[in-house]
Amino acid sequence: MVAYKPTRFIVWDIHSCYNGIFSQLNILCAIVNNMFLELERKLVEIVDEVVPSVVSVTTTRLARTQLSQVVPIKGQGSGVVLTDTGFIVTNAHVIEGARDVDVTLHDGRSFKAVVVGESKLRDLAILKIEAEGLNPIEMGDSGSLKVGQLAIAVGNPLGLGSTVTFGMVSAIDRTIQSERSFLEGLIQTSAQINPGNSGGALVDSSGRLIGVPTAMIPWSQGIGFAIAVDSLKAIFDELVQTGTVRTPWMGIVGVTLNKGIASHYNLRVEKGALLVEVPRGPARNMGLQSGDVIIAIDGAEISGMEDLRSQVIRSKVGKKLMVRFQRGNDVFEGYLELTDAP
Repeated sequence: MVAYKPTRFIVWDIHSCYNGIFSQLNILCAIVNNMFLELERKLVEIVDEVVPSVVSVTTTRLARTQLSQVVPIKGQGSGVVLTDTGFIVTNAHVIEGARDVDVTLHDGRSFKAVVVGESKLRDLAILKIEAEGLNPIEMGDSGSLKVGQLAIAVGNPLGLGSTVTFGMVSAIDRTIQSERSFLEGLIQTSAQINPGNSGGALVDSSGRLIGVPTAMIPWSQGIGFAIAVDSLKAIFDELVQTGTVRTPWMGIVGVTLNKGIASHYNLRVEKGALLVEVPRGPARNMGLQSGDVIIAIDGAEISGMEDLRSQVIRSKVGKKLMVRFQRGNDVFEGYLELTDAP
């Protein structure tokens, strides 16, 4: 009788299994490789389309030395061409205190720029140059952004020419505190925001402008912020027509209420904006007092000062807000008309 050798068949089956796995892995690797090649091709197309719309902004301001000599100081930033008629957006801090502003286009042409308008509170400024053959960027919609979407930052860091960094939208509707105010509704991105990128372009995977880079945290890797393009679109016409933006103001000083503060002062609510001071202004005219807690604006819940600031800054001067507030054991409602910030 012939001896049966199952081991040979087992080895043969294992080899077949390995061959099948390797075949599937090769197919998968080919698919992934093609995906990366397609992504690379798409990114190159976007960069080719966006870079001509990003300009270099050079400023000159006068400073006094310790010997009382007046010397010119150069500054660098970026800007984005918005229209073919020469309107360019940059950050207000880029052109702050500048005596002269020069714009250099991607093709090397340079022009003197006029500061048409600026809003220091929103860190946005509009410049105007007289030039032909401009490449205005396509405007996007920051209101539809989702965390995880691709984001590409294009700017002119350190005056070295156009540079591009790639990342994603890390968070939306962020608030950070600048030297002079709170910047609201910002886009947080992992795309590297280098020095000099301020005022440049943050675009989506279709090359549309979704934000204007405005700040970075130098001690934290990969955290950058951009002003949402919807904020720019909301004030562009007012900046061009009047040179500034009327900032709505309700006239209160407050803190975010939490359980600890509520317990200490025996308050009936644990969330809201606790008013610490109510100087002369719209809030006092309405009848608000120190110790009141604002809990809702126009039906939207207010959890703290950040919510309150956001509601006010997104409104217009002259708008009447329905304010619901807690005073002692009672809840009241009333209308407050926003005025210009002093």
